[in-house]
Amino acid sequence: MFRKMFIGRNGPDHLSFGLMILAFILSFIQWPYMFIIWILIIVLAILRMFSKNIEQRRKENFAFLRVVNKPKTWYYKCKVRHKQRKIYKVFKCPECFQKLRVPRGKGKVLIRCSKCGHKITKVT
Repeated sequence: MFRKMFIGRNGPDHLSFGLMILAFILSFIQWPYMFIIWILIIVLAILRMFSKNIEQRRKENFAFLRVVNKPKTWYYKCKVRHKQRKIYKVFKCPECFQKLRVPRGKGKVLIRCSKCGHKITKVT
């Protein structure tokens, strides 16, 4: 039943869910006229779900995901770097600023940049 309702329509996507979460959060704020803003956001999310202009909705969703995924990706990279801090040491290439990961405890090593080929000697 539910799937048949969205045939030929955009359906729920990340932006629609994000709008619903925003509306839920705003429902707890007790400002004058906040109820109107809350209703408008829910109506916008529902209109997006039932829209037949699928290409435009995909572009909007893609732009939303680009904005949302930047901090998410940064957080996961920091998390991985933090886990690997005892195993690897990270250097930056002085030519192209590419990050180079080298095992710790190997003494003086010659590091070759995988991007530009520049060679650096560092102590790990």
